Amino acid sequence: MQDTELAKVVEVHQDGRAVVEHDGMREEVLELSFVDEDIEVGDWVLVKAGFAIERLTDRDARRLLHEHLVGQAKE
Repeated sequence: MQDTELAKVVEVHQDGRAVVEHDGMREEVLELSFVDEDIEVGDWVLVKAGFAIERLTDRDARRLLHEHLVGQAKE
């Protein structure tokens, strides 16, 4: 996931933007239209360069988060 962040959606705006949270920080996502599905608060997304590029299931998000944490512990 180089340069790609796993983030949880905390706000969705009608203009196609959202606010996500990752690593305890909030970030505005400039565009949600790259994701084919409707994004809602609580959804997990992959964010790259300010754009949501993929919506993830809770299961996939937990798996990626676990892999990320295990990788950090090994460093």
